[in-house]
Amino acid sequence: MSETATEPTTPEGGQSAEPGSPAESAGDAPLGPAGEKALAEWKQRARDAEKANRTNAARLQQIEDRDKSEAQKAAERATAAEQRAAAMAQRAAKAEVRALAASTFADPSDAAAFLDLGEFVDDEGDIDSKGIEKALADLLKRKPHLGKEQPAPPSFDGGARTTAGAPTDMNALIRSKAGLG
Repeated sequence: MSETATEPTTPEGGQSAEPGSPAESAGDAPLGPAGEKALAEWKQRARDAEKANRTNAARLQQIEDRDKSEAQKAAERATAAEQRAAAMAQRAAKAEVRALAASTFADPSDAAAFLDLGEFVDDEGDIDSKGIEKALADLLKRKPHLGKEQPAPPSFDGGARTTAGAPTDMNALIRSKAGLG
């Protein structure tokens, strides 16, 4: 076995050699002032490395762009614009589906999740609202649990009806209390 291999070592009793060791606490113990200082230094180094990485990536992109012809640059810009336009058309179709589903679905985003939004956008980027309405109606037929709960019709019944008891007069009340009648 090499000396660089790390294996947890435990004494005969099966417990860690030191209380508070990294194997036992796994980050539960506070770092202390020296540990906090080292952690802050490593965080700063990580931020500096990320900044240098971004700078180097931008420089590499500039070098690669310098070597490209104008036609390649224009083709890349056109491809990026097409991708943005397709993404915007998908977002617009999703918004249209949610807007049309708001009146009949409990959660309109469910309707957008169950439908293929690409079916409703043509080559020019126009959205087929009638097709969306038909697809939503079909989806509700197939999955009625996605629809809104229909409220029960209002009941104008005033409740249980009972007949009024015989009117009591004071004499009848006194007789009943006295046990005479």
